[in-house]
Amino acid sequence: MDDPLPLLLLAAVVGAIWLWVAHRGRRYAAEKELRRICLGDERQAERLLESEMTRAPGMSRAEAARRAVERYRRDNR
Repeated sequence: MDDPLPLLLLAAVVGAIWLWVAHRGRRYAAEKELRRICLGDERQAERLLESEMTRAPGMSRAEAARRAVERYRRDNR
């Protein structure tokens, strides 16, 4: 076990998987929060998402959800 390379490779793979799982969860968190804000009304949540994507074409769905939640909170203070 003088060669640290296998251990370093294993650590890199485990770290990459952990980052992927953590990022994936955050990506869907905004959509989940948007549905909660809309009281489970999928059509309303979808309209808010589409509105954000119309404002900035090419935006990812996750970013649109994040912005829709942000806009809702700002508009309903």
